[in-house]
Amino acid sequence: MSMPIFVQWKWQERTKSFLVIFHFFDDYIKQNIRFRKKRFEGGDDRPAYLYFPEHHVSSLSINSKRRVQFKTVMTWSPSHLDLGLLSELLSYANIINGLKEAGKKELKEKLEGKDFEYLLNQAEEGHYVLLGYEFNKAKEKNWVFCNELCPEYIEYLKKLLNPYLRSY
Repeated sequence: MSMPIFVQWKWQERTKSFLVIFHFFDDYIKQNIRFRKKRFEGGDDRPAYLYFPEHHVSSLSINSKRRVQFKTVMTWSPSHLDLGLLSELLSYANIINGLKEAGKKELKEKLEGKDFEYLLNQAEEGHYVLLGYEFNKAKEKNWVFCNELCPEYIEYLKKLLNPYLRSY
């Protein structure tokens, strides 16, 4: 079993399109993802940072005005299943964002996770469903729904997009 990937669809009013956001978390059980703090050195005059292991002191930092920063680095080695699901999801994202604005708006509530029947079915089948909220610029609370990327979610998207796919 690979690490769960969570999918969030977010409507972008300015571009009249959806942004697909992927969420990951490291449960330290799965071997294919890690979040670690790494030591980077870089100066104000250089855009790139040099990574050095924490136990290593670089000779560059002794005689230069490089700043040292610790940044979190995500390392991910997706499984074949993860890659297949992501590829299929991105194909559907391209189809969705290629629809006319009216078609996208028809899909908005279901893509943004407000199809509670689907969410309950996913949870009952043992899939993750994440629910949370974020604040917009006006400090209003917006609910955020994330679905686990799994074969059942791809089937859900196929069913959801079937009326639009027949017209191609």
